Amino acid sequence: MTFSIVAIDKEKNETGFAISSCSWNSGQVGLAKVEIGSIVSQARGNMIFRTKFFKKLGENLSLDKILEHFHEIDDDIEYRQVGMISLDGQVLSFTGKKCAYWAGQKTGEDYACQGNILVGPEVIDNMAEAFTGTKGDLLDRLYAALQAGDDAGGDARGKQSARVYVVSKGGWIPGEDMVIDLTVEDHEEPVKEVGRIIKSGRNFLKTYQLTMEIDNTTGEDKLEATQRLEQYLKGRDDRAYVDAWSTLASAQLALGQTEKAVSTYRKVLEISPNMIELFKRRVKKNELPKEILE
Repeated sequence: MTFSIVAIDKEKNETGFAISSCSWNSGQVGLAKVEIGSIVSQARGNMIFRTKFFKKLGENLSLDKILEHFHEIDDDIEYRQVGMISLDGQVLSFTGKKCAYWAGQKTGEDYACQGNILVGPEVIDNMAEAFTGTKGDLLDRLYAALQAGDDAGGDARGKQSARVYVVSKGGWIPGEDMVIDLTVEDHEEPVKEVGRIIKSGRNFLKTYQLTMEIDNTTGEDKLEATQRLEQYLKGRDDRAYVDAWSTLASAQLALGQTEKAVSTYRKVLEISPNMIELFKRRVKKNELPKEILE
């Protein structure tokens, strides 16, 4: 009742998984750890496998040996599917003999796809083809695989949940690892909704980068950074960009572009009228000229 992929990007030290199902919270059966690997356990998923997988990897067991261990500790292993991958490039996918039709798997360099109660083998085939044929970071490739499986018919019983999870060393915050965890529950099109969230996140990241350029530059560089942000914000008039519009207004004011700044502050208020109270406080603190507010 689920289709999934575990994968790595060795060059970027990224690992993660993507999964979708007609079941609620299908993503709980997966786990990925920074610079180690990823696992999913599905069909009748055994949650113990998640912690056992990383423990046994830490003991330097191969994936074949880890699967042997799962057979030893689980009398119902033939009802289950498991996909495993380690950052050193080991890949394994297992489909128990008692998994419901259609059930199967496909592995290749840096990925393992598996699924059960699917419309047919085309789900897995399309996932593998999409993953290997998509350029970009691991998030892009995992999502491409998930969408390809969904487009091919996915879970024969329908749709309800999806999750994409990626971990890597280092992130926006120094000393912190990057974790991207996107989950959709109880949705008519959970995979497409994950895609919408990814696109929204990409837009946020682009906006963040442009605003940081303004904060971290001076002189002619600051002017060029302000122009780039101004160009980027054209047509982006919803609440997701209100902070960027506010940053742009402040930058324009600092550069002596008073008329542009006033126009941009008006745009901020069109998007979020309640911002007027913040502007009033800034005037009282001499952070914003009174005539701009007027």
